[in-house]
Amino acid sequence: MKTDNSTQSMEKKNYRCSLLGHRYVETKKINLHFSEYECSVCKNQATNDSRGNKINLTSKLKDINETLFYLNLKKQFLNRFYFQKKEE
Repeated sequence: MKTDNSTQSMEKKNYRCSLLGHRYVETKKINLHFSEYECSVCKNQATNDSRGNKINLTSKLKDINETLFYLNLKKQFLNRFYFQKKEE
């Protein structure tokens, strides 16, 4: 039986991650508390939950993170240009 090399290498990557754990790299900083991560070996995506634990990134969580990211940008913009401290 002949196996495809790409599936064979993917099995090795998944085996490595299941045995030794994922090697997460931060791909997107949402705000001070939330980030998105991706495993550099198997490309598994994860995010933080409310307690700081890493959980798998679903489409629903991805939408929530995107909304939080844009709300954070809006807050930073308003604080920088409209609510500046006046220097006297």
